[in-house]
Amino acid sequence: MEAMEQGFAPLSQRTSEGVARILRSRIFSGRLKPGDPLPERLLAEQLGVSRTPVREALFTLQSEGLVELTPNRGGTVRTVNAHDVEQIYALRAVLEAHAAREAAEAGLKEYYAHALEDAQARLERLGTGSSAAEQALADLSFHMLITEAAGSRMLYTIMGQVLAFTVSYRSNFAYPEERAVRVNEQHRAILAALRDRDADRAEKAMREHVESSSQFALDHFRNADHSDDQAQ
Repeated sequence: MEAMEQGFAPLSQRTSEGVARILRSRIFSGRLKPGDPLPERLLAEQLGVSRTPVREALFTLQSEGLVELTPNRGGTVRTVNAHDVEQIYALRAVLEAHAAREAAEAGLKEYYAHALEDAQARLERLGTGSSAAEQALADLSFHMLITEAAGSRMLYTIMGQVLAFTVSYRSNFAYPEERAVRVNEQHRAILAALRDRDADRAEKAMREHVESSSQFALDHFRNADHSDDQAQ
């Protein structure tokens, strides 16, 4: 059971980074949902920390697009709209296509080749019988490894923030079988291009993958929004 539910965070997590890690995990898993309040005092009591690391953690999560802070009202888990989804995937298409090109041109070191193969194998093992959060986190691992392989610390930091937003959103819905199969095919095509050091192919495959993911996410968002309107 997570530390927050036991009343106190381990000593190693009683820093702003540790608090951010706990809250980020709960957002990614869908246990903290869009619009949920994040009261500093209550979180500090639950975690056994002062309000300072909680406040700093909320600022960190705000910079990642996961939390919205309002003066005199505190923090809430950020609610996204269709424009947010469209914009974040547009950023991903540019940044990840560039990362794939850089990783291919640099040559995929043996460590990254094995790590990417393992990450993709894990995603395939999860299939559609796993939770949306498990799928999203496995997918995140694959994409962040490619960014890391590109060799730019700045790019890695920026991509971590951008992907944190999409993982948070993706944790709310699981892929159906057809989409899961398509994602695996696209990942395999990206991995093959990286292994071949074919920068043009890697860039193109990554861009097509992100654009495909964008369309699926937008369709899901609009369908869910329409369903909510009908329920009301």
